[in-house]
Amino acid sequence: MNSKQCPTCGSANIYQESATIYRCGDCFDKLPIGGMMDSPPPKVYGTSKQKSKTDSFKNWKNLITGITVTWLVLGSTFFTYFQNFKSTLNTTTEEETVSIPVDPNLESIEIIPEGEFEYTTAIPDVLGNLYFVGKFTNRSGKSILMPKFTVSLFNESKENIKTSEGYAEKNVVNDGESVIFQVLVEDAPSYFNFDINVTATTLPNETIKPNLVLKQIDIKRTLSKELILVGKIQNKSNFTTNYTRISCLLINKQEKTVDYATVSLEKEDFLPKEVQNFELNFPRSKQVPNFYYCETDAITKENVKAN
Repeated sequence: MNSKQCPTCGSANIYQESATIYRCGDCFDKLPIGGMMDSPPPKVYGTSKQKSKTDSFKNWKNLITGITVTWLVLGSTFFTYFQNFKSTLNTTTEEETVSIPVDPNLESIEIIPEGEFEYTTAIPDVLGNLYFVGKFTNRSGKSILMPKFTVSLFNESKENIKTSEGYAEKNVVNDGESVIFQVLVEDAPSYFNFDINVTATTLPNETIKPNLVLKQIDIKRTLSKELILVGKIQNKSNFTTNYTRISCLLINKQEKTVDYATVSLEKEDFLPKEVQNFELNFPRSKQVPNFYYCETDAITKENVKAN
């Protein structure tokens, strides 16, 4: 151990680190041989302990500065990412709301389709309601979508005392095709006469529908004297149908509907060439009708045209 004093802190705790370098054991400053002296150390402010506090403060200052810089960098990165993400959301929203131009030649319009009403009758229930039921044949020259039927009741003074709306059993009715409709008038007042109007939206092209055939239809009377209509339905299409329905009107000699009913096949998939039995109950009619009118409708599961 060298007896010289450290010129930095005045400590005599000096040791030789190498052949030419000495180091203070307290402040760890390097002391070359030429820097060793017998004279008292220069005046210093503070001790090694105080110097240690200064170094600790510097270390904390550096740490805080590093953390601050890191947060600034991360904050800037997060802000940039958020702005990009927000910009992406705005772009996505704008893309979702962009209007796609439609060929005006294919645009649908609402019309009052020409056609024929048949078998129209007001059938009451026990609650004081009236069901206006009948058949409409589309003669507009166009396929129509969602035909809506409006029934207006008038008194003897030709004043409108009640108006109700209803829809057809089919959503799409091609030109020349017929459809059963039903309009419920709740709490129907006494009326002198009524009027029925139909409106619908046109379709650009005729809809290809499944070929469903009804056969072996028969009307029977149950033990409770209710009428049931039984028969078979065959899918003559080359594709499967879903939600297959049969709707029928019972019609008297005056060509007025005396009862109506709708039934859906319990089996969801009605396969090509398949035949199923069906049955419709008519609880309101106690007398065997003069004839009946039935129609079918379904949704195509596989959009394959028949050969």
